[in-house]
Amino acid sequence: MVWKLTAAAVLAGMAALIVRQVKPEFAMFVQLGGVAAVALLLLDAMRELLGTVDSMLSFAPVGGGAGGGGSGSFTMLAKALGICITTQLAADVCRDSGSSSLANLVELGGRLLILALTLPLLKSMAEMAVGLIRG
Repeated sequence: MVWKLTAAAVLAGMAALIVRQVKPEFAMFVQLGGVAAVALLLLDAMRELLGTVDSMLSFAPVGGGAGGGGSGSFTMLAKALGICITTQLAADVCRDSGSSSLANLVELGGRLLILALTLPLLKSMAEMAVGLIRG
């Protein structure tokens, strides 16, 4: 798996370098194609990893709602991971194309989305702390 991943990344990088010398305006599209190819290669590994994490969280009595288990926490974790990966890829593409201010804005947006995603969890933790303090 690592050889396929490395080969795809190196080939995409070399292709982008060659295209940048001939037609610089198309180099970003070649890079995006390389990112897509590497992401597709990573999907199988991600599925296996997420399946393992899901099975581990099913034993944990954290945030799973009425039935126990951690499926609610796992869903939140999976969404946050997706936001992190997507915003990082978008920010890297923006930086590669010379737009660092846009990259910083994309990263800030990702952080805000993760904060909004976790607000219900933070609220329930605060309510639990207040309940413990009041006794």
